[in-house]
Amino acid sequence: METITKEYLLKLDEKLDMIPLSYDLVFKNVFKLNLNLLVDLLNASLKMEISKDDKIRILDSEHPITNKNERKKMVDIIVSINDKIFIDIEMNRSKFEYVMERNFNYLDKIATIIFEKGKSIKEINNIQLNLNISPFEEDLEDIIVPYGLLTQKVYPSNKRIFLKSLELYSKLYYNEGVKTKEIIWYTMLIAQTFSELYELSRQILDEKEVNRLMETMIKMNNDEFILHEWQKDKMDALVKQNEMEGAKQEGFEQGVKQGINERNIQIAKNMLKEKMDIKTISRLTNLTETDIQKLKTTD
Repeated sequence: METITKEYLLKLDEKLDMIPLSYDLVFKNVFKLNLNLLVDLLNASLKMEISKDDKIRILDSEHPITNKNERKKMVDIIVSINDKIFIDIEMNRSKFEYVMERNFNYLDKIATIIFEKGKSIKEINNIQLNLNISPFEEDLEDIIVPYGLLTQKVYPSNKRIFLKSLELYSKLYYNEGVKTKEIIWYTMLIAQTFSELYELSRQILDEKEVNRLMETMIKMNNDEFILHEWQKDKMDALVKQNEMEGAKQEGFEQGVKQGINERNIQIAKNMLKEKMDIKTISRLTNLTETDIQKLKTTD
């Protein structure tokens, strides 16, 4: 592989459309191959202090399937810290409110799996980090914990859910010039080109880490399986979008037709009050004589 330079990556941008870090398969592979980068991301996201001395493990990321809609769904990464803190990282392409119930269930499943392996629920902390890439998210971030609606109290719990809206963080970086480590990380996750990712990563990572990240990304973007899945997912998303647009248009057209029909019925009723003959009303409103006769009867 050539030496990683900005000039080399600019040339690569002309040849390849980079699959972003936020794409599930790329995200999993890059961070599993670069555990130190994953730790750095978690420290920035969750304000933790995971160190090299901690026992860090990436667990089997496949959930037990309990619903046919989950058959293709895999949690992105589950990280164990000293076998006491378990972090479920989810990359959400839809607005969080649409996947909220599903993700809550995933967190409960992880707790169940850990419990079955002999750990006491009280001994562990379950954290879910939701990295939301939907451009329609309205809130920059949030933390979800048990809350009493009647008492208005926040109750202690070993479960916490963190929400991070990547598109909004990226706007902070590019539009407002806010360049904290956390914001740069989130902007990196949705970077669109190799050169953009390179320039961002150089601000928060050392040269060795930057080169390792870029080399892994280039490798992922030349993997035939990942490329096939990426193209397939893009096509599926395009088909889904077209179907939604088609449904909207069909609904609009049906609404217009219904509106016109309701207007013609009202006109026909007014004409009947004026004692106009049914044939003339039918010709002017496009209603059948039978329909007009029914209107006359009901009135």
